[in-house]
Amino acid sequence: MRRSFVVHLALLAALVAGCGIGSGESASAGASDPLTPEAAASTAPSAPERIPLAGDFPVLPGAVRAAMPNDDPGLIGLWTSDQPGSNAYDFFVAALPAAGYPIVGRYPGGAAAVIRFSLPNGGIWQMVAREGGDGALVIEIRLDRP
Repeated sequence: MRRSFVVHLALLAALVAGCGIGSGESASAGASDPLTPEAAASTAPSAPERIPLAGDFPVLPGAVRAAMPNDDPGLIGLWTSDQPGSNAYDFFVAALPAAGYPIVGRYPGGAAAVIRFSLPNGGIWQMVAREGGDGALVIEIRLDRP
């Protein structure tokens, strides 16, 4: 019976050692600790690789390029304008086909106006014109989405 107790004790010791309890590792923060500033900086989201717009892609006259957020990888281009949304919509209805981007769907009005258009390679993108606050219009060029 004593031998059985020793075997169980040895198995328990091996199990405890395998789980890292009492292994002598400290819980101090290090470079691999996800709570340290160094680790947080190394895991911070980086800017997604964006699909570039062709140099001849039409842009609403007077629109100002805006910084694109890192959390929207489907965004290809972003501008703001002080023109009404209907002007942007009308501009893109005429300018996209003229630049070689046939329109495959038009959805004016509401909270946003959307134009779906095709690329020379057959892909589909969208132009979205929406209110951006303070009377500004936000114009997005983005990958197609439902």
